[in-house]
Order: sequence, then structure tokens, then C-alpha cells
Amino acid sequence: MSYTNKTQPTQVSPEEYLKENFKGKESTQTTALKLIGLYSKATGFPCVMWNKIFGFGKYTYLDSKGGKHEFLITGFAVSSTGFTLYNMLGWKTFSTEIKNLGKFKLSGGSCLKIKNLEDVDQKLLMSIIKKSFTATQKKYKT
Repeated sequence: MSYTNKTQPTQVSPEEYLKENFKGKESTQTTALKLIGLYSKATGFPCVMWNKIFGFGKYTYLDSKGGKHEFLITGFAVSSTGFTLYNMLGWKTFSTEIKNLGKFKLSGGSCLKIKNLEDVDQKLLMSIIKKSFTATQKKYKT
């Protein structure tokens, strides 16, 4: 029996999501909009909300029982402590590059947490996102 991935694309726009969920938090909204711009430029894809995740691109994978599922290639989420950036290949794949990224914390293999966008080298972040995105597309033949 195959499972259903709970994280699915929605019809909610990123701007609408930010307005509804981060009222009075202009700094968070502004940073999220900057991240949307950075990810869109790095991936060439528009932002789509996958529940609470700002996602870019998608790929199809098979679960252990042979079921097909779609998931975002890369993206980020807003939390009470900052932003969690997702890399489905794993951030450790880019361990050499992230040494020079700035202030962040790794959580698990695919989550990189930052408090502010200004804490990281944005050009380097965009470069890593682009490399990871392209490698994921090749791996999953998207």
C-alpha cells in the first residue's frame, strides 16, 4: 500500500500566505519576498506554496513500495526563529561551499536554518541553490 505525501502544492499565492500568516511582521515578509526572488532567479521557476513551504520546481520519485509522488525540488519555510532552507540533495553535498556561507545551522541533512538573509552570502547561496536544483533535475530527469 502506497502512502500519500502530506506536502502538496496549493492555490494560495506566496504573497497571500505571507499577508495572512505574518501580519504585522513586515521584516519577515520582506525577507521572504527577497528569498522568493533569489530562489526564482536561481531556479528559473516561480514560487508555489506547498502547504507552508515556498517551493520551486518539482520532481517525481518512487517510494519504497513503488508509488509515484511529486515533491518540490527546493524551497524554504518561515519559522518563529527565522528561515529554514531546503535542499533535497542535502546541504552536506555542498559542504565545501557552505563553509563560506555565513551564519547558519544545519538540521538534518536537507535543512539549513538562518535567522536573517543578511547573515549569509546571498550570491553564494544562489549559486548553491542553482547547482543543487540542476543536479536534482538531472538525477530525477525532470
